Amino acid sequence: MINKALYKFCGNTKKYIYLAVFAEILRLLMGIAFAFVFAGLIASVIGGESPQLIMVAIAVATIIFKIIFTRLSAKYNFKVVREVKHNLRTGVYKKVLDLGMAYQGVLTTQEVTHLGVEGVEQLENYYGGYLTQFYYCFASSIILFIVVFPIDVLSAFILMLASLLIPITLQAIMGIVRKTQRKYWNKYSDIGNLFLDSLTGITTLKIFEADEKRADDMDDIAEGFRKQTMKVLAMQLNSIVIIDWIAYISTAVVIGINVWGYVDGKISVVSVAVMILLAAEFFIPMKALTAKFHVAMTGVAAGERILDFLEYEEIYESGEEVFPNEADIEVKNLSFSYPDGTEVLKDIDVKFESGKFTALVGRSGCGKSTLASLVCGHLKTPEGISYSGVKKSNLMRGELEKNIVRITHDPHIFAATVRDNIVMGKEGIDDAQVIETLKDLNMWAFLEGERGLDTMLLSGGKNISGGQAQRISIARALVSDFQVYIFDESTSNVDIESENIIIDMVKKLSETKTVIYITHKMSVVSLTDYVHVMKDGLIIQSGTPEELIEEDGLYRDLHREQEDLKSLYDKRKS
Repeated sequence: MINKALYKFCGNTKKYIYLAVFAEILRLLMGIAFAFVFAGLIASVIGGESPQLIMVAIAVATIIFKIIFTRLSAKYNFKVVREVKHNLRTGVYKKVLDLGMAYQGVLTTQEVTHLGVEGVEQLENYYGGYLTQFYYCFASSIILFIVVFPIDVLSAFILMLASLLIPITLQAIMGIVRKTQRKYWNKYSDIGNLFLDSLTGITTLKIFEADEKRADDMDDIAEGFRKQTMKVLAMQLNSIVIIDWIAYISTAVVIGINVWGYVDGKISVVSVAVMILLAAEFFIPMKALTAKFHVAMTGVAAGERILDFLEYEEIYESGEEVFPNEADIEVKNLSFSYPDGTEVLKDIDVKFESGKFTALVGRSGCGKSTLASLVCGHLKTPEGISYSGVKKSNLMRGELEKNIVRITHDPHIFAATVRDNIVMGKEGIDDAQVIETLKDLNMWAFLEGERGLDTMLLSGGKNISGGQAQRISIARALVSDFQVYIFDESTSNVDIESENIIIDMVKKLSETKTVIYITHKMSVVSLTDYVHVMKDGLIIQSGTPEELIEEDGLYRDLHREQEDLKSLYDKRKS
């Protein structure tokens, strides 16, 4: 009934669990003391005596101490929850950083967000209530058995066995409960992930008038979640009814035995009163455990998903070497297939030299972006890629992220200042360096008319143009001084002016860095030093633009197609 893997996340807070249990035990002892004092007061009233003031004071004191120990237990449970939440969220965050872009091969961004937020919250009941209650239940049963045994042996054994029957019953239905709760959490995750995905793409849904269809999809998933919730509630109700019957029947039997003993003159009125009060006390912890059990199992289902993510191990090991300066990238006999079995790259042999402006071209779907993802480490492959002779598998973990940057057509602009968007928290980058980079990208004149580096940008760069957003993302990459720059369709959605500025900058950059430029625009390709042409996952041509234009092949076909389109456009425009 205790998940050992989740228990290890308690860390240093295990002491607070024990302290919470101890506080509950002290509360129980106050309850036992109250039972004896109250029973004595009842005996005094029945015997025609006036209740002693000291007895009343003790009864009131026990009640006050019960309240104090209850609050103390809640305080310790809160400390457990606070640290465990921090440990789990830190673990998820570090795992995402550790995996890099490869985390998306395990969970989607929406799933990671849902697990890190709502998944961790679901575990609050497990750590903040269930664990303490679990240990306390057994401790309370033993203490109460010791107290009741001298009063009536038979009653003590009946209450003890009946109270132990409750966790045995819970253990018996554990498999069914976990299966049901796992389905509940999956349904809950599905609706949460769909909602986050819909919220992210709400503009697209509105533009294409697909919001109503998406709303219907959410209704269907919500209905499935409602039905699963009803199953969970029905299961909880049924188990609580069973536990209640065990408690009520056992309590009634014990009360009957003791009342009968009192009638026969074998038991005093004090003993009967104590037994009646403590018989109920026997089952209060177990009933609380039952209530927390079902809620906690929902958290366990979420916790298992978190553990699966945290325990995910990459099959590729890292080494101890650092990334070389002025790295020539060499790909040999590289093949790659996605997890669904789709083969994307076949026996790739290609080299990207430092100090050269190298283009990678081909029709859509030929494998250009996949090759780029493998080179920069966003996708994993055991062998086939080396950097100036250093195999990818021999590099220290994190070296690829530190030295290779991939700039796509849709960079993310954060809701922050221009400075924060470019520097990204890195130390050693001063304003003068940022401004100089922005001048090279012909961006500083615009920003100077605003608030300079303190100009606030909206999330997604909604208050600047697409070309400006792209130039800021390139400035971000330039000031970080990477060894390898991969431009993956980075000018596909910018205006001509921005494109020309970016191309001039890339040509200058390629003089000292390794630059891979992926594009469909053949007019840009003609400005590069070297070109690799891909088709169906293969490198079918390599050479300078001047050499390839003379060959009868795909490069010439792509070039002529774009020239024909340009001529047709110019004719229609004229």
